[in-house]
Amino acid sequence: MGVGQSSEVSSLAGYASVQVAVEKSMYGAGETVRGYAQLEVKQPTNMYSVTVQLVGEAKTAVLYTVYHEEGSSSHTARETAPVVALEARVANFPSGTAPAGTWQCPFEFVLPLDAPSSMARQGKGSNTASLAYYAAVVVSRPKWASSKLVHRVMIDVVAAPPALVAPPRQDEAVKVTRCCCIPAGDMTLGAAASKNAYVGGERPEVLYAVDNASTQVVGRVSVTLYQNIRFNAGTHGHSFRSVVAGVDGPPVAMGDRFGFDGGAPARSAEIQLPPTFSAFSLRTRTIEVTHQIVVKCKTESEFVKDPHIVLDTWLYRTTPLPYAVPLDEGEGQQGIPAVAVPIAYAPDASLALPGAPACPTAVPIDTTGDGVADSWGWDTSGDGRVDKVQART
Repeated sequence: MGVGQSSEVSSLAGYASVQVAVEKSMYGAGETVRGYAQLEVKQPTNMYSVTVQLVGEAKTAVLYTVYHEEGSSSHTARETAPVVALEARVANFPSGTAPAGTWQCPFEFVLPLDAPSSMARQGKGSNTASLAYYAAVVVSRPKWASSKLVHRVMIDVVAAPPALVAPPRQDEAVKVTRCCCIPAGDMTLGAAASKNAYVGGERPEVLYAVDNASTQVVGRVSVTLYQNIRFNAGTHGHSFRSVVAGVDGPPVAMGDRFGFDGGAPARSAEIQLPPTFSAFSLRTRTIEVTHQIVVKCKTESEFVKDPHIVLDTWLYRTTPLPYAVPLDEGEGQQGIPAVAVPIAYAPDASLALPGAPACPTAVPIDTTGDGVADSWGWDTSGDGRVDKVQART
């Protein structure tokens, strides 16, 4: 679960408290998240209902500068973009009073098949991006003007792994020129990765071919894996690039030809990936993390345009998030509860609330009338009607 978390139990005016248990700490896209909110009611307490929300949020912050006659001033734009928003009412108290006792209120949520992976905070200073999921408990009480978020726990979500394929080779032919645009012959570069996606610890193999029909010597063929992170908050954006791993191949002399018809076999380069990464490939409306393997023929002249090929790839994970999703500013203050550690999952039927609504289960729904179920529907209030719909992907 997340780090920097509080293990304190959320208290309701000292008369009741709430904790959350989830079946496991990590879920894959498309899986069902099962758990329960556990109420500890010390004495009959004013309460109308208890609702559990499953929330996925992409949070971004971008520093920008405003210029004016007096000079300039710095500001930070912030945006919270929903990725997943599901909820279910797990307890109703028509009389407005929750009975004393310890109660378990179960819930189930089906994660979208296209849910992106959780992402620890990326960036520095005021330019940051993160993607986090949590189960939140909302309690409605008579003395409050509106419902109040009283408790939440982090859930680690892992995106569905991509379908693995062997991409075709890409070729690039360039006219080599020297200083003052003097022609120096032709050079052709070809490259292909062994597959389109990788996990930490793998050794991606790249086969590359070079036909150096120029008058320039290739000092080395570099094979480098880059990570590109772009995000925006409102109309302001930020991006940065970093090297994940790389390796250099041997020189290519003038007239050398390999990997093409009539030449020697293609050469191979392997990149050793680290066991894990600071971020994995993902795309949301406000955050994009991409990875590229760049193969480049680095000539010995600064005036030559070096041929290069960009191989888009996908880095994914199948294990828990190795980094914490830190708390945001203001959490634990101004009515925003700090993230808590889930209690051990130990469902007990004897702790069910009398008359509690049945745990809502998703049902397929055809919203277009074409006979194909394109959405999931839930009865979140227990009245027998679907009141929550989410598109299937």
